[in-house]
Amino acid sequence: MGQGPQKPDHKGSFTMTPRKVTGSLAWRHLSFRARAVLQAFQDRHNGFNNGEIGFGLKEIGSAIGSKGHGANAKAVAELIEKGFLEMTSDFDRAASKVRQYRITFIPTGRDRNLKPATNEYLDWRPGPKDARKFGGANIAPSATESGAPLGANTAPMKKVSGANTAPRVTESSGLATPDLGAKTAPLIGNHPNGIFPDGISTPTGPDHPNDPELVELRQWSRAVIKQVRFARELLAGTGIPEPTFSKFRSGKNLPSKYRDALRCACARHLPYSEFREAA
Repeated sequence: MGQGPQKPDHKGSFTMTPRKVTGSLAWRHLSFRARAVLQAFQDRHNGFNNGEIGFGLKEIGSAIGSKGHGANAKAVAELIEKGFLEMTSDFDRAASKVRQYRITFIPTGRDRNLKPATNEYLDWRPGPKDARKFGGANIAPSATESGAPLGANTAPMKKVSGANTAPRVTESSGLATPDLGAKTAPLIGNHPNGIFPDGISTPTGPDHPNDPELVELRQWSRAVIKQVRFARELLAGTGIPEPTFSKFRSGKNLPSKYRDALRCACARHLPYSEFREAA
């Protein structure tokens, strides 16, 4: 006689990731490191501490078995940007307090004060700068939105605007899959007259002040300054010198070592989803 549906033989407590999360567009654009970090956050959740999940970079590195603090900090910033995490309080070195976070697809509070999950990741949509890179070639957002796997074959690093990706053969049965019409994203040099669709001049690389990612970070920080009024309040605890930030606000470059800290600081005052909606 049947024993009911198949279930994990966990022999103890476990964490769950809803299929609504793993089937979302934001999840499909997450880096593998960010997925591992998110799983570590879920393991850190004890059923009652969402919104107060304290997790330092050293502990995150131990939890995922990789102590690259810079890469792990970037993964946390990626989870915040795509709406899976929200930072609820900053670290306090004097009180030996680490940053605290909220997982957006888990409710917060207790009993009658329980607040439902906010699920900001469902509102995230990729833009031109969000195209994932595999082997040096960009995959256009339309490829992921149409259901094409992120690991699809991509064109080599050369000017191939408009080139169709070839249909793949499934590994399980050898049946050819239909061409989903996915196209590789055009490279920077292929935009006519060196202008992006949003009117930004062609950047020379990720460290150029007009790189779309830096332009958006600059706009985000300016929006936060309008709320907090003083730059020093935004920069508190980030380690970013005020003169460096002032130059960045006026259109100069921002060293890469400060960018993740600035993203986290901006998210603390103005969640990325709210900034995108206002923009």
